[in-house]
Amino acid sequence: MKLFLLRIGLFFLLFGATYFFFMNKLSNSYVDENYNKFTQEAGGLIIGLSRANHGVSPDILEKKLEEYKFEKPLINFAIDHGQTQFGELYLNSIQRKLRQNVTKGLYILSVSPGSFTAPKNMDALEIKDLDKKRILGKINALTEHPNYDYISNCYPLSLYNAMYPTNQWDNLVAHTNGWNELKLKSATHTISKQDIKEWKQQAIDYYKKSVQKEVYNAHRFQYFIKTIIYLKEKGTVFLIRMPIDQDMLLLENETWRDFNKKMDSVAENHKVVYLDYSDKIEDYQTFDGSHLLSESAQQFTEKLGEGIKTHLKSAAD
Repeated sequence: MKLFLLRIGLFFLLFGATYFFFMNKLSNSYVDENYNKFTQEAGGLIIGLSRANHGVSPDILEKKLEEYKFEKPLINFAIDHGQTQFGELYLNSIQRKLRQNVTKGLYILSVSPGSFTAPKNMDALEIKDLDKKRILGKINALTEHPNYDYISNCYPLSLYNAMYPTNQWDNLVAHTNGWNELKLKSATHTISKQDIKEWKQQAIDYYKKSVQKEVYNAHRFQYFIKTIIYLKEKGTVFLIRMPIDQDMLLLENETWRDFNKKMDSVAENHKVVYLDYSDKIEDYQTFDGSHLLSESAQQFTEKLGEGIKTHLKSAAD
C-alpha cells in the first residue's frame, strides 16, 4: 500500500513538473494574440473591439504625444467582438489593469454600434453571466509576466504546442504592448486582393447575421458611461470611431442611424472629445473592410495623435 501511494505521489509530482515546464516554455515564446495584453500594469489604455485591437499602435501614440507626459506604458487592451464589450467585467478589468496611482493616463475608447450589443432580450444578470464565459471572466491575473493564469485558463491548444508551434501566423505580429499588427506581406505569405475581397464578404455576411441575433443593450451603454466617468478621474479620455469600408459603414448606419449624434451627446455631457474617422477609409487599407492593415494602422495612429494634440492644445489655450 505504501509503495502504491508512493508511486501515485511520484506520478503527480512528475505530471506537475512536466505541466509547469511546458507552461513556462510557452510563456517565453508566442502564446496567442491576446496574451501580451495581460502581462503588465498600464499607465494608459486603448479600449474597444477588434478594430482598435488591429488599428491603434500604443508606441506611435506615446512618441507622438511625448510632450504631454502621459503615464506609460500605454497598452492596447482592445479585444475582438465576442470577447470584450462594455460591461461590468470590462470595467472591473480596466480598474485592475491600471496602476493604482495613475492620475495622468491617456484613454482611447474605440466605439461602434457593436460595442453595445447583446443577444435579444438579455437582462443585466444574463449579460454578466455571458461575459464571465469570455476571457476576462476566466482569469484573475491581468498584469503578471509570465501569466500562468492566462495560459491555464485561456490557451486553447495543447501545451505541447510550445515545442512545435502551430498557431502562429507570420503576417500577425503580437506586440508586447498589446497591439496586434497584421502585415500585408511576410516571409511566408502575401495577402492577395482576392483574400481581401473574400474576407470582406465574410465580414459583411457575419455582420448581417449578427444583427439578427444581437441588438443594442442599455446595460452595456450604462457601463460605457461608467467607464468614461471612472477613467476621467485617472486622466484624459478620447472617444474614437475607426475608419471602415463604405459598405460596412452603410450597414452600421442602417443599424444605428444616429450613432454619431449619440456619441457627440455623450462627449458633450461628460466633457470628453469624440473623434469620428469612420468615413475616412479612402486614406487607408483594410484586410477585410473592417480592420486596418499594418501600414494603414500606423498612418491612422499618426492621424489620431495629431487629432488628440489639436484638442489638447485647444483646451490649454
